[in-house]
Amino acid sequence: MLNEIKRKSDEEAKSLADAYGINLSIKEIRALRPLLDEISFHWLFTGIPESFIAKVKYAVGDKKGDELFRQYLDRI
Repeated sequence: MLNEIKRKSDEEAKSLADAYGINLSIKEIRALRPLLDEISFHWLFTGIPESFIAKVKYAVGDKKGDELFRQYLDRI
């Protein structure tokens, strides 16, 4: 799925996020896109590293970052 997101245009990525109930602006999508390469399957077992959480919050702001991780935790 990550490879699919990488290939999508910003508008298509926004539509996909909207379909999952995740409200992201084009600016936020562009800020988050470089972080896609850092995501690891192992995080399902080890948890998301604090360093990555900090990068997401830096990209979209603390409030939006907290919201995104809360939504993630609600889905797993």
